[in-house]
Amino acid sequence: MRASAHELGDLWEQVVELMRIFARAGYAHGDLSPYNLLVHHGRVVVIDVPQIVDIVSNPRGMELVERDCLNVCSWFTRRGLECDPAELSGELMAEAFGR
Repeated sequence: MRASAHELGDLWEQVVELMRIFARAGYAHGDLSPYNLLVHHGRVVVIDVPQIVDIVSNPRGMELVERDCLNVCSWFTRRGLECDPAELSGELMAEAFGR
């Protein structure tokens, strides 16, 4: 995923919303990174979805949510948009468990 500085905020919001949608359904991508996030006409598209992980039944489910958050936050932070992977992970877990 490539973006100019002025596109970062919008792309971040889209990625977070996609992660929330997965979490509300009880899933994590499991390998979410910039390589699995494409931008088409300003919209983020997630690829490699068949590897999605059930975060409740998979013993590593919460770890995979955390890894997805770290990967995504690292990419955005390197481009100047600060985000906290622990905060995002906590938000997604709350979404997943209905809190």
